[in-house]
Amino acid sequence: MNAFNRRDFLKGCCVSAIAAGSGSRARAYFAPPPLLPATATDDTLVIVFLRGAMDGLSLLPPGASSPYRADYETSRTNTRVPLSGTGAALALNNTTWALHPRASGLHALYQAGHAAFVVAAGQVQPNPVVRSHFEAQSNLEFGVGGGGSGIGWLTRHLVSGGLPSNVPLPAASMGSITANSLLGSSDAITMNSGSDFRLDTFHWSWQEDDAAHGIVGAVSRMDALWNSNATLLERAGMETLDSLALLRPIDFGLYDATNNPDGYQPSGGANYALANNGGFGTQLRNVAQMIKLGLGLRAVTIDLGNWDTHVGQGNPTQSYDWFGNQVESLSQGLSAFYTDLASAASGNLMQRVSVIVVSEFGRRVLENSDGGTDHGYGNVITVLGGSINGGQVYGTFPGLASDQLYEGNDVGVTTDYRRVISEALIRRMGNPNIYYTFPGYSGYAPLGIFQGADLPPTGFDQIFKSGFEAA
Repeated sequence: MNAFNRRDFLKGCCVSAIAAGSGSRARAYFAPPPLLPATATDDTLVIVFLRGAMDGLSLLPPGASSPYRADYETSRTNTRVPLSGTGAALALNNTTWALHPRASGLHALYQAGHAAFVVAAGQVQPNPVVRSHFEAQSNLEFGVGGGGSGIGWLTRHLVSGGLPSNVPLPAASMGSITANSLLGSSDAITMNSGSDFRLDTFHWSWQEDDAAHGIVGAVSRMDALWNSNATLLERAGMETLDSLALLRPIDFGLYDATNNPDGYQPSGGANYALANNGGFGTQLRNVAQMIKLGLGLRAVTIDLGNWDTHVGQGNPTQSYDWFGNQVESLSQGLSAFYTDLASAASGNLMQRVSVIVVSEFGRRVLENSDGGTDHGYGNVITVLGGSINGGQVYGTFPGLASDQLYEGNDVGVTTDYRRVISEALIRRMGNPNIYYTFPGYSGYAPLGIFQGADLPPTGFDQIFKSGFEAA
């Protein structure tokens, strides 16, 4: 397994290093998993990363019958989500918890049994990891139980998950750079949007030269340059051209009867513009389009940032609510994504799509003097899909009293995030090699969120290693 991928080649038109420091390149080494599973499915796993540490106590505040409500109100004034009046939280069938009022899309999915929440979830590593955005994000995405490795957990899943050789587009990282969870993968492409991943949207000299010689398309002349798989660079070039050939004919623009009649028209009246964040909504729409086209997507990562609310976090009683704006983008985007795929002409595609929403850590229980919240620990994981046991809140909540808090300040972690993801990998993706995907993790114990058969978890604790080879 090499560290080159389509994005690296396309971005630099040369060998691009995934390594710290210049003059060297990263080489990843895997001990092969014990057995590539014959149980692999064609499901798609979408990981949405809320970068900046989302305040789980504001997304999912204690509800009307919650034993934690009094402690919550004692700790929160400027950031409190009320249960009545202006900005009242949305009641759930589990009255211990409620939902932020601007999460109406998520609320509808939850009530319909298509969304679920896991409380007191996160990373089990102690400080200082839980106090540093960089360290916590890196640790979560590498998935090795502490520290970085240079190889993402999604890469290890793809390697060990029984991926057929004829899958056109196994993985996509939606953004300007490859997510750490997909680092080291030669199966993943990286793009801000589908429209950006088209070489002919730019003014290239070889396009003019090809046109003068009757050659159609920018890829045709480049194909002649990379017509061999003899070297690592040539293989990277050919993989890039394969991706371009696959994606270039697709019109990723939004349908418009007058200006773009060939564009993409979401199903079921799904409106991604309601996400209030052009990049996030567009990326979700592009992913839905690629899933409908049957390109073979097995793993996708999407980021939604700006959750670091130290100052002026706001609350839903105010005319300007920063956190509420963020929640609305998340909720409406995910709701549109679900509606679009569940209403596809080919059937309910959400039955084979699972979405897991994570953040690097939560926020401190006690708000600060700047109307915000500082770095915390335990958080909420959101799950949605057509094959989950939704309409439930999972996990064990340790409480909000001072003697129940982690280090006297934070919600504790009682559910390792890897426990949630491992259940998705086994029950939905058909990959039992979770101890290969997450070295250092053990004791598979499903919460019952995902529908599907349990497989005996396999893999070895220390079969993964990484190293650098000088260029």
